[in-house]
Amino acid sequence: MNKVTVKIHGAEYPMVGEKSEKHMISVAAFVDTEMNKIGEANKRLSSSQVAILAAINITDELFDCADTLEKVEKENEELKKKVGNSGEEYKLEIKELEYHLENKDKENKNHISKIEELNKLIEEQKKEIEQLKNGTNLSKQEVEDLKNEIKELKSSVEMAEEKANVAEQLSSKFQNDAYKLQLEKIEIENELKYLRAMK
Repeated sequence: MNKVTVKIHGAEYPMVGEKSEKHMISVAAFVDTEMNKIGEANKRLSSSQVAILAAINITDELFDCADTLEKVEKENEELKKKVGNSGEEYKLEIKELEYHLENKDKENKNHISKIEELNKLIEEQKKEIEQLKNGTNLSKQEVEDLKNEIKELKSSVEMAEEKANVAEQLSSKFQNDAYKLQLEKIEIENELKYLRAMK
């Protein structure tokens, strides 16, 4: 137990309690300020009347604080529910994005593999043409057929490259969307921590 002598409205009072001396002195100073304000506003009031009015004012402030606290607690509960629901939604959306991203990566790898195969086939066709030109008298029609085949292969390569570029762009978009969702989730969690700290 702590004991301290305080001065309220010109009179000294002993205070005993489990709170710290600093806390008890602060409480007494607050009461003293309230009583002095009321006494100075109306000097005809007795000390007991001043004390009653001060008690009413302090109680009124206490009720206001209780109302404010209740309001903050309700907002805190609503935010908790919002964060809980949003958190689950974010998790599901992030999982979906990760799933799509994984599929796009696979598609991209398949496109790249196909491009490499087509390029390899084109090189083989070119070598075959050179060998035929150097080794035999190849007819014009056969040369044209081989050229057309190479042209078609090149066209296939271009299409595959275009698909690979699209897949890469989609992959980048999914990564950006997932990152933004993570940031929004962290922001809401930080806001909830702040409100808990305020409480």
